Amino acid sequence: LWITRAANRPAGHVKGSIMVLSEVRNNGIYHVRQLHDGAGDIHRHLENLGFVPGEQIVVVSRIGGNLIVNVKGSRVALSSELAKHITV
Repeated sequence: LWITRAANRPAGHVKGSIMVLSEVRNNGIYHVRQLHDGAGDIHRHLENLGFVPGEQIVVVSRIGGNLIVNVKGSRVALSSELAKHITV
């Protein structure tokens, strides 16, 4: 998934730019743009967690490269490896 940053963009992020969720440096509000996966299992797993194009997500914190995000009213922990499949 690619995520675009909404209001309160982190420093260095250009409005409308595309990045993978694992590259997000600061906490904030993003929108899922796309899911990337060579095999379908990871793509399906992320969709089941609520990571679908257009969905708003809030990065709550980063711990050792891993992320805690709010998506569809639930708090989800993502490894940096899974976050690389999400474009915002």
